[in-house]
Amino acid sequence: MSGPEKGRSSYLDLLVATLMEHEKDLDRLVGRLEETSEKLSAMRKEADLRPAGRPVGKEKGGSDVSDSETVVYMKIKLDRPIDEVVRIIESLKG
Repeated sequence: MSGPEKGRSSYLDLLVATLMEHEKDLDRLVGRLEETSEKLSAMRKEADLRPAGRPVGKEKGGSDVSDSETVVYMKIKLDRPIDEVVRIIESLKG
């Protein structure tokens, strides 16, 4: 095999190896996407069956969120008076 043919063969080998690695990565990512899609579908079905206003999901300890109180902490930077911010937040609660 001459120099140019050997170089071309090495290039093709590298190209094939790279494409095979990309195919493996793509298969892995498609698998993860399928799992995520299935989980989202299941969560959507569960949310459709759940009464309105009941939280969805579980806490880190494994207990259902609806069985315990939930504390939400928000840090909001606004150039508004505090009483106006309180009225906005209270309107969101209802």
